[in-house]
Amino acid sequence: MEQGSPLKLVDGPLVDFDGVCQKVRAALEPARAHAVSLHDARGDLLWLTESSMGPDEHNAVRDSLEGFANERGPPVLTFDLGDARSAVALRTVNARRQMVGLIMVVIDTRAITQDARGVARLITPKLQRALMDFACMLPNREAEFEAAAAPGVARTSSATRPPSPARTAAAAKPAAAAKPAAAAKPAAAAKPTAAAKPTAAAKPTAAAKPAAPATAPLTPGTPAPAKRSRPTVTPEIDRLHSALRRSPITLFVQRLIPLTKGTQGGCFEVLLRSKTEVTPIAAPQAMLKAAVEAGLGSMIDRRVLTTLIGWLVRNSDAWQEGTLFTVNLTETALHDENFLRFIELCLAKSSLPKGTIGFEIDVPTALKPGINIALVAAGLHRLHCPLVLDDFALRTECIDLLRLPGVRYIKLAPATTARMRTDKLSQAAITAMVQMARVLGMHTVAKRVDSDTEQEWLNALGVDFIQSNSQAAPVAIESLERRATPARQEPV
Repeated sequence: MEQGSPLKLVDGPLVDFDGVCQKVRAALEPARAHAVSLHDARGDLLWLTESSMGPDEHNAVRDSLEGFANERGPPVLTFDLGDARSAVALRTVNARRQMVGLIMVVIDTRAITQDARGVARLITPKLQRALMDFACMLPNREAEFEAAAAPGVARTSSATRPPSPARTAAAAKPAAAAKPAAAAKPAAAAKPTAAAKPTAAAKPTAAAKPAAPATAPLTPGTPAPAKRSRPTVTPEIDRLHSALRRSPITLFVQRLIPLTKGTQGGCFEVLLRSKTEVTPIAAPQAMLKAAVEAGLGSMIDRRVLTTLIGWLVRNSDAWQEGTLFTVNLTETALHDENFLRFIELCLAKSSLPKGTIGFEIDVPTALKPGINIALVAAGLHRLHCPLVLDDFALRTECIDLLRLPGVRYIKLAPATTARMRTDKLSQAAITAMVQMARVLGMHTVAKRVDSDTEQEWLNALGVDFIQSNSQAAPVAIESLERRATPARQEPV
């Protein structure tokens, strides 16, 4: 397996976008920030403290990128969003003064119009430190921009960088292309009318619409994915979002047990557990269900991913190169067009070996309408993240998923393995899935195996791994560090 650069401690903080948002909120007090969003140099959303962004906010991000393209322009731009709200965009630069991203804060308009200083009164040393922390979490994109340039074309400034696919159509319009000149003026930072033009507000889809996926639907006859409407931000969602952000979590891992001797490497499924005194090792099922229903599931996935990567970097001696840690993805993350970009940034900052982080998707979720699982799998494969298909059964739609790139493990549906000792058809189904997996270079895993008899049957049918609470129960991820520490030898 191809490996990345050797594991090393990174210079500066790991990716902690939620922490940056909290620092920005604290730096703006007593002014109340309605929402804080983090974006990379292409305008792609990395983190959002609320559940969704409206078209006005998307237009503000687009216009900010055009204004910040002028390196001599103002580092702060403001846009009137209506309803006494304004968007304040802050340019983020690295040590070489190259723009690597931007932070946008939605704030009460009165907070920036109370005196003659306007928005300048918000730029405090505390806020500048938050901007520096955010810049340290973003990799240097200059090499990527150079690689994307045509051979022989000189690049003299960041204004010539290629636009993101989501903004190509908007940037090609003459009206949009004429905006940077107005946004680059120093007075534009104090004029809230820059984003309130009817022509921009009337076309919210130009900035918010992602690039059309290049991958066709997985199965013939599958309808095109329906556009998923953004949830309305209600007080209940705000309270849930705040609770999710404050809820203490811990990570557990469960090792897959190989049934064949000599199996190289190892695989651990990463499990989320609540970190409370009442239920210290229970899965927060209620929290997960509420988050998914409110469209906030990807927020939990991001917390799990950043916590896992941080632990792996700090405890490189606790695991071997070639070990795979798989993270379960919620349905919300599969709908989030910015989630793959978030994964890419996390992996680039951590410099973990390729193939260390994988993702697990259950088959019923992958087959839901509106989810382009082929596009998600292709993106994960490009990032060298193996894919695990859970609850796999011998059905036509499940078999089609084996065509996805990067699939390494398939976990058999427990309903099939539970009947294998008494049902000949279940035995034949398991044997067929095992044979398909071997031909395709994949491994099979049986779950909920609690007896030695079941293990012997599965071994005879050719299954590669079992996942058993009785033989390898989930343990706190910190226990891997203790196991890696050699035991003290007593003198003879």
